[in-house]
Amino acid sequence: MENTVTVEDVAVTLDRMGLQYLATIGLDGRPKVRPVQYMVLQGGKLWFCTNSEKAMYAELQSCPFIDLCASRLEKDEISTSWIRFSAEVVFEENRDVKQAIMEKSAIVHELYGNNPDHPLFKVFYLKDIRGSVNNLGHVKGLDEKEEFDKPVFFDL
Repeated sequence: MENTVTVEDVAVTLDRMGLQYLATIGLDGRPKVRPVQYMVLQGGKLWFCTNSEKAMYAELQSCPFIDLCASRLEKDEISTSWIRFSAEVVFEENRDVKQAIMEKSAIVHELYGNNPDHPLFKVFYLKDIRGSVNNLGHVKGLDEKEEFDKPVFFDL
């Protein structure tokens, strides 16, 4: 990635990595982490989805702040990167986004019967995204190596 990270860069990175891990504050006040998948970039926003009967939905209604981390270990470990950011979740009823998610994700399409109006199907976007793209080989306190990419920070 270039030194100037765009929301499009983040979307491409998340798609390439496939699976992300999203942390919320649980209703019991303790952190909760679960695998999620970034869905679509629409209107300059990163969109995700959930089910209104899941714990994650209730947690995000109570405290809309998340941390997200993703990586995919490369065969050449030295080229493995990871992304981590914090953001605020905003739920919005957006039928176009729901339709786009169903077109992208076979599992979402199946779970909700290809019905973007399914009452349990909820979508949210992220705002105030702050984070970084890092290289697994860049570790504070150790000698820097030329072949390791430097961390790139972003504020979207």
